[in-house]
Amino acid sequence: MPLTPLLVHVALLARLAAPYPFTVGETLEYEATLGMIPIGTARMSVSPMTRERGREAFVFEASGQGRPMGLRVGAELTSYVGSRGFNSLRFHRRFFQGSRVEESKYQIIPDSSRYRQDGNPQDWAAPRNPLDELAFLYYLRTVPLEVGATYEFPRYFKTGYNPIVVHVAGRDVRAVPGGGTAPVLQLEVTSRSLRMSVGMTDDARRLPVAMELPLPFGRITLVLTSAG
Repeated sequence: MPLTPLLVHVALLARLAAPYPFTVGETLEYEATLGMIPIGTARMSVSPMTRERGREAFVFEASGQGRPMGLRVGAELTSYVGSRGFNSLRFHRRFFQGSRVEESKYQIIPDSSRYRQDGNPQDWAAPRNPLDELAFLYYLRTVPLEVGATYEFPRYFKTGYNPIVVHVAGRDVRAVPGGGTAPVLQLEVTSRSLRMSVGMTDDARRLPVAMELPLPFGRITLVLTSAG
């Protein structure tokens, strides 16, 4: 790519990412445990931006795998999110457990409040400003939160799971990768019968330093070990 277009492209990406506490290239690495048993590692990253249906879009990726009791398990998520309006445009989810694989791919259309699953011609209703589960975690990093408050977000792209309720249960101080400490908000997130918890730094980066997630193979705890 010639130098001038390259510099223009870099400037455009910087401008698009400026309102957010994360930037293209951010990579977060975690240790994963099932109960008290270490089972593997996980990673979340902000990949180079792309165009999705004519829109500039973030590409968020998350993956992890482990071998509890010798059984290979893991998850892979990819979310394409418009940089303006921060709405999900496409979402890919894949879980594997031993030889069993569950995979779903979704096209999400905010303009018409619809979504569809690849391989199925039917459309379903979605909210006007939809988010998938990975996109919601990044969105949560942008939201002002106060201790003791409870917030409702009717934005999950599958409307039957709305609203997503976030309760800010407390605030403490934790060690963070690279040395030092940071204030951390303790978040309880529920959607219907699903529940997860997130420890998020209450600073400029709003890093998710700890998470407890419900996955098909059990409740997994992730603890941040590296933030680049």
